[in-house]
Amino acid sequence: MTADQQSPTRSVDSLKLNLGCGPVQPEGWINVDGSMRAKLASRLSPIDSLLTKLRIFPPTEFNRKTRILDLRKRLPFDDNSVDAIYAGELWEHFEIGDARRLTHECYRVLKTGGVLRVCVPDGVEFWRTYLEKFDLEMGKSRQMRDSTELANHVGMYFRDICTRRIWFGSLGHVHKWQYDELQLIDLFESAGFSSVGRRRFHESQIEDVASVERSDFLIVEGLKQ
Repeated sequence: MTADQQSPTRSVDSLKLNLGCGPVQPEGWINVDGSMRAKLASRLSPIDSLLTKLRIFPPTEFNRKTRILDLRKRLPFDDNSVDAIYAGELWEHFEIGDARRLTHECYRVLKTGGVLRVCVPDGVEFWRTYLEKFDLEMGKSRQMRDSTELANHVGMYFRDICTRRIWFGSLGHVHKWQYDELQLIDLFESAGFSSVGRRRFHESQIEDVASVERSDFLIVEGLKQ
């Protein structure tokens, strides 16, 4: 295979975006984050260091090299300029309209043959666990039933995931949508991606995906042709 025929994700000069990078910031990627902690560590590092020493915040990988972007806005990259985009546990933090716009923006900036790969919590698995707990309790006599586990599971969803902002824990991060395989694939295809499908952990057209992928949840990948 000649250099001109190689996949863009293998090129030495390839441009790869790691959106919502969090603490995963490998070399060879533009590591992008827009969280409050990322902004604090990148722009006001002395204050962040002090709060870390006081144990108000845990240590962080965010630093001046972290690219701070508001991903609800237009991506500051030219059309057809990016080889690969990875986003781990990010899409669920956007309202669905913002997620659609971001997916279209990824399509715009990717080169022909470029790859978008998104990993999100699997809504089906979350609620399947709920139904399993429900069926278990309903299979018992009325006197033996206990709703505690069901309440804990629902509480985790609404208290810890969706509605309550824990400023010194989540720093304001909350989930604003829940995806399943059908929704996420449709989101990709509506933006123009082809060869869209669910992928296994570290199974990707992005050669060095293992450097950015840490979670084995619902993973969907699409190609710009």
